[in-house]
Amino acid sequence: MPQAIVYIGYIAMVVVIVALSIKLGKYVDIIDAKSNISGAFIGGVMLAAVTSLPELFTSLSAVWIVRENSMIIGNILGSDLINLAFFGVILLIFGRGLKKATFSKFYYVALGVALGMYALVAIGLYFAEYMRVTWFSAISPAVLVLYVLFVSKMPKTSEASDQKSTDDGITLKQAVVRFLICAVVLIGASIAMTYLTDMVADKLNLGKTFAGALFLGVATSLPELISSATLCFRGNYDAAAGNIIGSNVFNFAILFVADALSFMPDRSEIYILNSDSKWLLIFGVIATASTLCMMIIKNKCKPSRGALIGVQAINAVPPVIYVLYLLITTAVIVV
Repeated sequence: MPQAIVYIGYIAMVVVIVALSIKLGKYVDIIDAKSNISGAFIGGVMLAAVTSLPELFTSLSAVWIVRENSMIIGNILGSDLINLAFFGVILLIFGRGLKKATFSKFYYVALGVALGMYALVAIGLYFAEYMRVTWFSAISPAVLVLYVLFVSKMPKTSEASDQKSTDDGITLKQAVVRFLICAVVLIGASIAMTYLTDMVADKLNLGKTFAGALFLGVATSLPELISSATLCFRGNYDAAAGNIIGSNVFNFAILFVADALSFMPDRSEIYILNSDSKWLLIFGVIATASTLCMMIIKNKCKPSRGALIGVQAINAVPPVIYVLYLLITTAVIVV
């Protein structure tokens, strides 16, 4: 396929995903405003599950269609790092509204769960041959169990102090139906994105893990990023945080599905250790820990200019970490 068509197709899919993400953010905000479901649950489970559909279907496509298992870890860990990096950018942009915003304390638990999942993936990467049960890794069901426990402990109902937005004249039923339609279309765009990313990687002679972290990671993170930006613009920082954090935790659970279906001969391993996956682990842990520190400080400090400056300084850490990852993996910085 001609190189220009591959690039145009990739950009077209990005535009489609961005448009769907804006709609998803709007409909989730309306559901949050017109129901008594907690913003943490709406953002962390409902929206997170939908905006993580690209990661799910691109990972499955990497196993079954493109047959590049090395893309999976890059896709998952890359998406999680990008999510936190751009969430930091979003909070820097919408800093004025952040001054009075509060975050659910359950996010402390959620980010702790994410750090636990990083630890499990690290074990899976460094001790892959000892973790195998037939084609399957013992790490994958452990990740799934941790995710199920995370969802089961999540608050389901909202508190009176939860932030609520305008509903734009759309009923709750209409918002739910439109939300589901956008989710279905997002699945098709996700599958197409996997094909296009593999083609771009071949055209540019990129490693599959790096291509997964860069092109797949960026593209599949767009739903989280755009929908979260939409929610912050509408003043719903709690649901926006739930979307990013919930998506990151959900992304780890995708490893279980991908691993369970990767039973093809000579292509069963998804926990592939290389320099890219090592850096994604290190930087992912740093970005997650800094986001946790930011939320604790933001909730404990009284709204003030000084406190906001400190919080925004921490919000700058994940974006800087992601840029550093790109510089190292492209050999601009040699470590």
